[in-house]
Amino acid sequence: MKDSPLKCDFPETDLEQQLEKKLYRTHGARLASPPALKVTGVSGSSEDMEYCVAYINEWFMDTRTAFSIFRAGQLGIINLFMIVVLALGWIISLFYSKVLLGVLVAFGPVWVAIYLFEIFFPLTLPVRIDRKEGVVYVGHRGTFYRIPWEEMEVTFSYNWQYLGSGVVWERQYYAHLFMREKHYFCGKRPKLPLQRKKISSGFSEERMYRRWNFIVRYYNEGVIEEDADNLAVVNFDSYRREVRNKPIWIVILDYFSVILLMPTMIWWKFTPFKYRWPKEVEEIFGKANNY
Repeated sequence: MKDSPLKCDFPETDLEQQLEKKLYRTHGARLASPPALKVTGVSGSSEDMEYCVAYINEWFMDTRTAFSIFRAGQLGIINLFMIVVLALGWIISLFYSKVLLGVLVAFGPVWVAIYLFEIFFPLTLPVRIDRKEGVVYVGHRGTFYRIPWEEMEVTFSYNWQYLGSGVVWERQYYAHLFMREKHYFCGKRPKLPLQRKKISSGFSEERMYRRWNFIVRYYNEGVIEEDADNLAVVNFDSYRREVRNKPIWIVILDYFSVILLMPTMIWWKFTPFKYRWPKEVEEIFGKANNY
């Protein structure tokens, strides 16, 4: 395995070496800003970006962090898995009567555990990009930072992930946002002068670059025509606006598919278990808590 640098054309950085507390052993760190520039040769379109946007308008955008993106899809994945497993168990139980019960005993606790995790584990706040004032708001363990866009420091990096007994290693890519003590805004005082927050991760380098290019494009150009369609259902409120003019039978099917495949979209709207922006931020934006 060779720890070659990332493919993007940004300069290498030693920001990770300046951290007092290293949580990730990453390689090939590249500094994507300041200034915030697009990765050349990669699209900045909002197509397929609804997974990373919690809210967007001309004033500001709330972009989900990596952990929130994972949580957005996990219930849909486990529901599909259980549907397939229960269907197979039911078919086999026509010949062997106790198979369906065995399937429920084997997989039911995991199904319930994932639902309990999603219900009771608090939702984390997104990163808020304020185009009007040219700043980025970040919450990190009770500390809130207000970082000028022109001083924002974002890096791309990767590490090797072991994926199985077949000695399969794969690169997992990260985008980290660095937070300096001088950008402290409110909440708990920072414990360290420099910290970082993972804002995206995955096994596709190009997907990470596309997300970054979309963020930079949004900040520079605002909401463009294609965003209205591509980002129509980024949260439950926007989803309801999108379907309300459809025939009733389509609306029923739509809601059924959301309950089955994207129940988090509804739950995140009504759950009381959320982290919220502090009053200092709400004085600027109002009670705009998006997840």
